[in-house]
Amino acid sequence: MDKVDKKKILFVCVGNAYRSIIAEAYGRKFLDAEVESAGVRPLGYIPSEVIEVLKEDGLEVDGLFSKPIDIQKLREYDIIVILSRMIFFAPEGKKVMFFDIEDPSFSDIEFLRNIRDQIKNLVLSLRAELET
Repeated sequence: MDKVDKKKILFVCVGNAYRSIIAEAYGRKFLDAEVESAGVRPLGYIPSEVIEVLKEDGLEVDGLFSKPIDIQKLREYDIIVILSRMIFFAPEGKKVMFFDIEDPSFSDIEFLRNIRDQIKNLVLSLRAELET
């Protein structure tokens, strides 16, 4: 699949510092798609423990940064994946998937690893869906 044919996927959570950043990192590794992430109220940085758990699983962290949703770009995405309990209005005709992944902010590293693994499995199931 060349770049023109690749799906564009946006992972969204509230702060774009934990869940959607982790999903973007796994999406870059496992999906044959253009993958980005964004937040409704971005934290503005990625906590060091997120970088740590990503590196533990061999993920690339270069180029990851916390950023807001660009409303003007929403129409460009084929799939928008929401990783937290929130109301989200996407452009008409866009595929939106909702997953209620618990917010790992202010949790211990073991809980964050558990969330990382949940998101990894979610991205792998998305890959299987895209390949069918």
